This record gives sequence, C-alpha cells and structure tokens, in this order.
Amino acid sequence: MILAADPGSEKTGLAVVEEDGSLVWKEVIPTTQFEEKIKSALASYRLRVFVMGNGTHHREMKRRAEAVLKEAGSEISVELVNEKYTTEMGEQWYWRDHPASGISRLIPRGMRTVPVPIDDYVAWIIGCIYLGIVRAEDVGHKKV
Repeated sequence: MILAADPGSEKTGLAVVEEDGSLVWKEVIPTTQFEEKIKSALASYRLRVFVMGNGTHHREMKRRAEAVLKEAGSEISVELVNEKYTTEMGEQWYWRDHPASGISRLIPRGMRTVPVPIDDYVAWIIGCIYLGIVRAEDVGHKKV
C-alpha cells in the first residue's frame, strides 16, 4: 500500500492507496496534524512508500515526513510526484463520486464549484500517478 499526500500550508490531503489504485482511506487534515496522521497510517496499514506532490511546501513537508518516519523506525522512503493538473483531476473525480442533483444539475459543468476541499482526492490521484495508473494527460486539459 501507498501513503500519498497533497501537502499544503493550511490543509493537507492524505490517502492510502492499494497497488491497483483502489482507495483504502482518504482525509483532508489540518497540516498541523500531519505527523500524527502519518504515525496513525504507519500503525494501521502495511505501507511500502510515502509519495507526495511536488507543489506547495513540498520541501518542508518532505523533511517533516522523513523525520517522523525515522522517529517511528520505518524504512519506507518519501518520493515526490509531479502534481501538474492534479487539482483539476481532483475536481473531476469529486464530481464523478458526487454527481450534481436537483436544480444544480442544470448548471453547466464548467460553472460548478466543488463545495468542499478536495485535497484528499488529489492525494489519491498522486498515489495513482506514482503507480502509473493515471497521467496528467488524463485530465483532458486543452494545454496537455
């Protein structure tokens, strides 16, 4: 299993992902709880690697992750993943799991805003990118 993170200054998305890309657990946490949640994941799952996006605060968060892993006596490594277009992909995955209903389905897809933080979805996607299951090109962005 893989522990994946979408690090941020205020909030961080975490996900535990199976080798086939299926989701085991995901959560958006305050970044202040980062170390505590890593310890909890280490105790709860058989993790082989910790992957995180190379975006906001990744250097500091990688250092923090490596410190808590070392403190816990874990030998898993922390790997960085290019998180280009992962926020857009996270929005797509959110809408796939939570399709618009009622009158809101009349609003064109491009005009809808996601009503909750999706950092946990982005962490899941980062894990899937690491596994080679999805690519930035899968977002369907006109720049890709």
